[in-house]
Amino acid sequence: MIEIYSKNALAQANGIVPLNTVALLKGSSTIPLGAGSIQINKCGIYLVLVSGDVTGSAAGNVTIQMEKNGVLQPQAVVTATAADATSQIPFSFSTLVQVPENNNINCPCSQATTISFRNTDIEATYNIDVKAIRI
Repeated sequence: MIEIYSKNALAQANGIVPLNTVALLKGSSTIPLGAGSIQINKCGIYLVLVSGDVTGSAAGNVTIQMEKNGVLQPQAVVTATAADATSQIPFSFSTLVQVPENNNINCPCSQATTISFRNTDIEATYNIDVKAIRI
């Protein structure tokens, strides 16, 4: 289990939303990876909870979408519309992630599953909290 968050994190247009503070880390099934990803190391089903607020760099849509192994996930997306560049817009979504195999360094056929969160519209500033829980 992991809970990871960022406060006032700038995400470029079409860039990964930074996740830079680990609030809770239990076990080794999920670990932070770099500044914006979570690595899932053990097979199973994971509940991913995403919430926060966002401020766009201009009026318009701000969209955050989860990526799994670099592929945008159509079921894990939320769009908020900013009336202006100062509006803080709350957002949240949850999804399930299936990991079919364990990340085992002794087996070349296994690999970790990586999830990250892409800001697919205009540049935006995020306050974001992500939890990934093996269920």
